[in-house]
Amino acid sequence: MKKSNLALQFAIGVILTTMISCQSNPTDKIQGVFNADKASLKTIMQEKIGSENAFAMALLEKAIENAVIEFKVSGDSINGLMFLAGQKTILSSQIQISNDSMIAQSDNSGFYLIPNEKGILFKNKNSEQGIQLIKSDQTDISSDTKDAIKNLAKKEKELNEFNDNLGKWQKGNFVDEFGDNTGKGYPYLVVRGEHENSSVVKSDVFVKTTIDGESLYFQIFNSSMTLKENFPDSEFGTIKIKFPDGEVKNEKVFFYKNTVSESPDDKNELIYNHLMTESGELKILIDLGTASRYYSDKYQFSISKNNLDEVLLK
Repeated sequence: MKKSNLALQFAIGVILTTMISCQSNPTDKIQGVFNADKASLKTIMQEKIGSENAFAMALLEKAIENAVIEFKVSGDSINGLMFLAGQKTILSSQIQISNDSMIAQSDNSGFYLIPNEKGILFKNKNSEQGIQLIKSDQTDISSDTKDAIKNLAKKEKELNEFNDNLGKWQKGNFVDEFGDNTGKGYPYLVVRGEHENSSVVKSDVFVKTTIDGESLYFQIFNSSMTLKENFPDSEFGTIKIKFPDGEVKNEKVFFYKNTVSESPDDKNELIYNHLMTESGELKILIDLGTASRYYSDKYQFSISKNNLDEVLLK
């Protein structure tokens, strides 16, 4: 009798295991490489912006023409790129099954993968509409898409490193006229700042502080770090410095080739001396109007000694 029960239990176990193993994974239906159906994407975007604005429509058509939306589903993972109108999403995700829905996750968004007769509806969890993906004959995503993913990943890594280093002193290297490293280094610091003038209330800028020997100078860049802000040239001006104890002092500076340096005529270099000896934060206000009546620009930012001693020892 016991042998019969054991045999029955074994048989039931085999049947259950077979039934479970025979159940198909939902991802089995969406294996392969998929590209965006740009015609349906254009229709969706037209509905959002309307057809009355011809200029907007022309921009839309160009954006869709240049869009790269390509994914590969292999097993239970999805990899690929969505680049549309300057917005990019690199997707490298396991496909999760939740309440009969397939979900992929990027760094900051979740997406539903909904199989349909055309391929897959790729839908942001927070959106009512999705992008129709059509299965292609490719066995892998294109080399152009792979290169784009590598380049975007590299830029994203560089941006993360840049943001991580904001407010920290780093070591730069001087180069000669041929672009070769001279072996001589210098400390520099990049911080966020604010810019305002008679026409701009407030905008973000980046301020680079460089220490060269016993002198210090500032360069100010736009929010994308691609252009330097324009300063009066070969002119003296005045900046305001607020010290940690609340005291505000004025200091003479010299504007030259879009840099601002503590004036060589001023023997008491307030900012340089503070950074060399004190640890508190300095608030600095650069007013270009003190150097030229043709400028109304003002820049405000903060710097401190932070890890400067460590960089000076390198």
